[in-house]
Amino acid sequence: MNWFEKYARSDIERIKTNIIRLKSLKSKVHDLGYFAIASNSGGFQALGLLLEEQVVQGRPKVLSKLKEALIGENNQKIALDAPTRFQRTMNEAEVLVLGEIGKEQRKLRELKDPDG
Repeated sequence: MNWFEKYARSDIERIKTNIIRLKSLKSKVHDLGYFAIASNSGGFQALGLLLEEQVVQGRPKVLSKLKEALIGENNQKIALDAPTRFQRTMNEAEVLVLGEIGKEQRKLRELKDPDG
């Protein structure tokens, strides 16, 4: 096996791991929208923990959207003060995560079949 094949295999494994992590993030974001409706303070705390995860930190658009759901205008805590708005923001974040999953899947296809 030459060096290029080894390099490509490590990229394939990295991308597959990213896809798994992003799917897990999507599930968490989806559930968090409903959790905040049921438990406002729990939703706020769970979002704070989610923002610390590396998979979120590495995706600027997703991070920005999730931060938007943390503190709104006038320093209001959206999960506490407007749970339905929080849920809507979580739905928007979920769409962004789906876009990130799509990007990773395209990269994976390109690596597996570079000729197109």
